[in-house]
Amino acid sequence: MRSVRVAAIVAFGAAPCVAQAADMSVPVTPLDTAIANAAHDWAGGYVGVNAGYAWGDFSSSGLPTADNPGFAGDGPLGGFQIGYNKQLGSIVIGVEADIQAAGIDGSSSGGGTTTATSLDWFSTARGRIGYAFDSTLVYGTAGFAAAGVEVSPAGSGSDDAALTGFTAGAGLEQALTDNVSLKAEYLYVDTQKKTFNTGAGNTQAEWDGHVLRFGANLKF
Repeated sequence: MRSVRVAAIVAFGAAPCVAQAADMSVPVTPLDTAIANAAHDWAGGYVGVNAGYAWGDFSSSGLPTADNPGFAGDGPLGGFQIGYNKQLGSIVIGVEADIQAAGIDGSSSGGGTTTATSLDWFSTARGRIGYAFDSTLVYGTAGFAAAGVEVSPAGSGSDDAALTGFTAGAGLEQALTDNVSLKAEYLYVDTQKKTFNTGAGNTQAEWDGHVLRFGANLKF
């Protein structure tokens, strides 16, 4: 009977210690803190989609002049991109290529004829360099651009060709998860003039414009 009383006293005395131990928080180590505060990893390959709007100026028969002014052309666009990033601390360096269908149309009148000009697609291959604020990436970008343009004088044939040039711009990308991000991007595109043979004589045309687009990327 005495042993039972002793065991009860020991158990009663140990109870507060057990309760206190249960209430104690697990110590946070420097490694735990580093993992919790780790920056988003932007390195790796990705693919994505984009959509947006473009506006700018076509010109025909060479650069716009007082006798041959440029004419506006604008419209929607949408397509795909693929890229790869390398991260050095907070600096992110990468490359990206894209292609999109476009409906950028304009027309001009002169010499009794109206000429419709359209940009049906464009593509870029660019370098990117940016600074990562954890899950937010701010970047600049520049590189090569190509665009498919068609010239169609009224009452005559039409001709299409791929124009080449350069592009430059900037963007903002926000990671939603480890592998999914959204972006907003602005590009200036400048293509060089090219000769089109429409059956009504040779015509030179080009397009210089602005692109604002939004997209989503999936890192793999």
